[in-house]
Amino acid sequence: MLTPFLKYVSEGKVIRRHSDLQRFTFPEVTERVYLSFLALCLMNSNSATKMFTKTYADQTLMYGGFDRVRMTANDLHNMLAIVSGDPEITKKLANKDQAQAMRQRQPVPIMAVRRYLRTFEEPYKFLTQMERALGIRDSNYRNLRRAIADYRNLNDKVKTQATNKLLQLLKSKLPGTDLHRQIQNLAR
Repeated sequence: MLTPFLKYVSEGKVIRRHSDLQRFTFPEVTERVYLSFLALCLMNSNSATKMFTKTYADQTLMYGGFDRVRMTANDLHNMLAIVSGDPEITKKLANKDQAQAMRQRQPVPIMAVRRYLRTFEEPYKFLTQMERALGIRDSNYRNLRRAIADYRNLNDKVKTQATNKLLQLLKSKLPGTDLHRQIQNLAR
């Protein structure tokens, strides 16, 4: 391959520009942010996808902050811009009034996000903190978090179940994204 760096190029596929925001509500965006972190945590636990995980995290942090949605940023960066960037972004969502209220009640710990994307240390603690901050209350996500945070210590059957469950969720919530493709390859 003449351009090996293209193997790890990521850009937003779910949210690329401000006009894409009107398709989503605030809870849908927070759910997708949480799913993205679950996928990154799982991929970081596997040696085959560890390099992609590091590259994706670097691209998420590339602009320094999550102040606005950018066409050249990856999906996680753009979704973090919605939940923690300029508050005016929430006025473009499908449920703008509810989104502004929810955002004020659910502050996202950006320093913890940056720290985790740089180090990938203490996944259980980080995912639990994000679950609380994003208002994720679904028990399926909690069970998946427990399995993914302790992925290295699981037996092969439980690893396969957790990977397949995450793949199903990514297929329904983040189809065609870089994270979905990587988890799909991992599941094979």
